[in-house]
Amino acid sequence: MVSIPRLGGPPPVTATARALASPRGASPARPSARHDLPGGWALLRQRLSRLMLMSIALLIVGVVGLFQVLQTTRIAATGYDVSALEREQSALDADIRLLEAQIAAHSNLEQLREQATKRLGMVPAERQVHVSVDTPAPAIIPLPRRYVPEPERREPPSIAWWEHVQARIPGLH
Repeated sequence: MVSIPRLGGPPPVTATARALASPRGASPARPSARHDLPGGWALLRQRLSRLMLMSIALLIVGVVGLFQVLQTTRIAATGYDVSALEREQSALDADIRLLEAQIAAHSNLEQLREQATKRLGMVPAERQVHVSVDTPAPAIIPLPRRYVPEPERREPPSIAWWEHVQARIPGLH
């Protein structure tokens, strides 16, 4: 048998040379640059190539990045919804103030009496009639918002750090 020497590396080691190089009673050493891995990991590492490991790592990085983009998009959309609701609330508050001003302008007793006599031709009553009502007064008297005290706004209770983490993971809250 003719052996062809390999270029750029050590000469091939035959079984006879291995047996002569090892001490008596010891098992022949394996020529391997890899470290021995426990259990079935060596077999798994042999089967998985570096390209496959890199592709799995890139896939994991891509999935994590996708989750971050989805969470950021969701937060931005919620922020837009909140700002739209705040604008709507301020517009409704302005409408309420305008209506309250109109009510206050029309509730001037002298102005009402003047319009009743001139425009509608009303006259003061000649005799008074008293009517008794058996229905109780309502429990809540409707008043303009400026006369009703607003309830205190309380800060929401602080949540633990792990609840922040749990809220960031989709599907867990």
